[in-house]
This record gives sequence, structure tokens and C-alpha cells, in this order.
Amino acid sequence: MQQPPTESSNRLTASPRWSQPLLLGCMALALLVSSFVLGGVLGYGIGRFGQPAIAAIPGAGSGNASAQGRPTKASEALQDDFALFWEALDLVYRDFYGDIPDAKTLTYDAIRGVVSKLGDPNTSFLTPDEASFFRSSMEGSFEGIGARVEWDEGRDTVRIVEPFENQPAWRAGIRRGDLVLKVDGIEIIGTDLAEAIQKIRGEKGTQVVLTVEREGEAAPFDVTVTRDRIETPTISTDSLGDDQEIAYVRLYSFNQNAGQLVRQAVSDAMKRNPRALIFDLRGNTGGLLRQAVVVASVFMQDQTVLLERFASGETEIYKTEGRAVAGDIPLVVLVNEGSASASEIVAGALQDSGRATLMGETTFGKGSVQLPHTLSDGSIMRVTIARWYTPLDRSIDGAGLAPDVVVEVSDEERASRADPQLEAAIEHLQRQLR
Repeated sequence: MQQPPTESSNRLTASPRWSQPLLLGCMALALLVSSFVLGGVLGYGIGRFGQPAIAAIPGAGSGNASAQGRPTKASEALQDDFALFWEALDLVYRDFYGDIPDAKTLTYDAIRGVVSKLGDPNTSFLTPDEASFFRSSMEGSFEGIGARVEWDEGRDTVRIVEPFENQPAWRAGIRRGDLVLKVDGIEIIGTDLAEAIQKIRGEKGTQVVLTVEREGEAAPFDVTVTRDRIETPTISTDSLGDDQEIAYVRLYSFNQNAGQLVRQAVSDAMKRNPRALIFDLRGNTGGLLRQAVVVASVFMQDQTVLLERFASGETEIYKTEGRAVAGDIPLVVLVNEGSASASEIVAGALQDSGRATLMGETTFGKGSVQLPHTLSDGSIMRVTIARWYTPLDRSIDGAGLAPDVVVEVSDEERASRADPQLEAAIEHLQRQLR
């Protein structure tokens, strides 16, 4: 593994274990044993590398935090005013009639209070226990219900982003967009995502009752889910069409092996001489930025994949690497509202270059990059360090990517497990091949 670029060392200082930019897709979380899953652009990070893919734009800023006109250390910024904090806390400890939370709890809550004022849901603090769940999410298997979720700010509760196909939540009838109001009869509205995750996850074989609110249903209803051991898939392949002339590759997450696995899967598929290819990124909430570049390089070459901009004004251009495996074959990329972050980087690059037709639904809209830092007690501070843009300089943050061909899925189709988007992609390619 290459070392992080020296030009970024001031900006990207972190524990070596957590130093790779991370695209935390939709703040998606897996209701497994972990708090967070790969994705979004909900992913994780382990060390910025792959410098050959990056080119700095001439005339850009230095990238140092000081270029933004603010101190680089909180101790410098707050030293004149922070005495007030101790003054107030001293009064609480001296005079408060009642129990005072332990020091760790007060410290963690103080950190969260500051972070909440930043107005960025993707910059966040994880306690050591939460951080442990976060790390375990990278191991590829978990115990839980098998779904990605986010916190719905409007309803102040958990929203299902994507139930994993053929996993407990999916089999129990949980659908994308469902709001979870209660867990085993205990209301979770007004709590937070970490607390909700703690209640929903659990050991294999145990049951959890989720009280769900669903659009189109008159009243909330209960769904019983039996937890299981979840093996998080990375990739799957198939041959589709009447004559099996269309290769199909689905990528579930942008983990450290994603690029290698996609290149191998597409290479194997091309040996069968397909006439077209479908690349499925639906429900893929992202992961490592670096892997987005590697995956895009499977389908195109000598192209820009994304632009990354920092608060200093510095911009870095990420280019494809090596030769494309499937650079000319007709290509459809399937996306939906569960496609986020690294998925949006790849889809945006293929769309901007004209390499692929995007089909499905508008993507999530996660256009920022996070860097996780492991703190001295094992907790994690995850900080938004940059925003990314498509090759044509489009920001998708909060808006998502609009597909070239919109194919929506009705509640009835979802309930019957029909897949009109995949069917539409096959029909589109078959017409193109005639």
C-alpha cells in the first residue's frame, strides 16, 4: 500500500488504520451487528492511496486548514472562551441536586453537541462501542435483520433505505421507505440512529417486532423479523435475455476488494462474448472513494471519474487507471434511491462520458467525502473533508443523479418482488442490438 500523498498530510492526518477517504452513503447503516455499513460513499476508510489517479488543478490552494483563515487546533480557537465551560460545569458539580452523569458520558455528549452545530449529518462522533460496530461492519458478516437504514429528519425516526434481498427483513416484508416507529413496543421516535440500531440488532435466532409506518397504509402495523447471520454480499453475476446475450453484474458495496472483483467478473463475462452488459448499483450505498475510481476504470479509460474539492479551494481530479475491460459494449447502469456516494461517482462518470445509459430512479444525493479518525479511547471522529463533483462539474449533493430513462417500481411490484427496472434494461438493450 502506498503512503498518503505528502501534499495532503496536513489536511488528512489520522490514525493509519482509518486514513482513507470514505464516502458514507446516505449515512446508511446496516441493521446487523454494526452501526454502519459500507455505503455511501455508508462506508468506511483505511488510508488515502492511489496517487497516480489524482492530478491537482494548477493554481489551486495549498489545502492547509490555515488557508481557510481559522486556527488549526481547537485549543487555539477556544482558549479565550472555554474557561466559561469549566466555570459552568464547576457550578453543576458543586450545586446540582441530583445525579450527575459520569465523566465519559458528559465528554461524549459535549462532543456531540458541538458536532450537531456543524449542520452536517455526515460529520459525527462514535463512542467506543459504536466504533466497534462500525469496524465489525467491514468484516463481511453480521447478526441482525439485514437492512440499510438512515435517520429520517422529518419524522425523527429510522427509515429503511434498502432491505438486503433474501435476508430476514426482506423475507418478513419490510420495504424500502418504511418508517420504524417502535422496536418491541418501545418508541424510538425522537431518539437517535445509534440507539435505534442497538434495539433492532441482536443474535441469530431471536425475534424483534418492528412497528412500521408505510406510505399508502392507513395505520402503522407490526412486522416480526427473525434475526440471522447476515453474509454481506459484494458481487453477483448472471446471463440474461432470450439467448443469454446480456451479461449482468451487480455490485453491493465498494469495499476494499470491489474494483478487483468487478474487473474479474466483467472479464469472465466478456469471455462469453455477450452483446451487452447491465451493471446494477441499486441499493449500493457506497464505500471507498478509491474503489469507485477502480470500478469506473473497468468500463472506460483515459477519462475523468470525479473532481474533489476541499474547503481551501484546492481541487483534485481523479482519472481512470489502466485499460478498460468493457470499454465499447452497450452498457446500462441500474440505479435507485438506495444508490449513494461511491455508486453515484461511478454512475455519474459513466453518464457524463456518454459511456452508459442510466436507468431506474433518482439516486440518493450524497456528494461529500468523510475521513474517520480513531481517538485515544477507541472512539471515532468522522469528519467531512471535501465535496465531490461529476466530470462535468455537477454537484449531486442533496439532489442525486437523474436517470436517462426513469423506471419506477410500484408498491404492488415491490410486494410481488417483480423487477420492472431490470426488465426495462433488458428490453432497452435488446432494442439497441436489433
